[in-house]
Amino acid sequence: MAGSQHTQTHPKFIWRFLALNRHDKKAKPRRLSVEAATERDARRILAPHFILSLAARLPVVEVSHA
Repeated sequence: MAGSQHTQTHPKFIWRFLALNRHDKKAKPRRLSVEAATERDARRILAPHFILSLAARLPVVEVSHA
């Protein structure tokens, strides 16, 4: 009997943050979203440019047009 195979090794999520620009102290907070497997990966993408506060983790839903 064949075992189930996963098409992804890590499920992906949409990570949403409230972000402040590190280089523009007068900028207003803004909402940013990024797709990544972990919060750490998401922060690695955005942290060099923004100070982040986690707002949400949403599953990525793949659309099937069968």
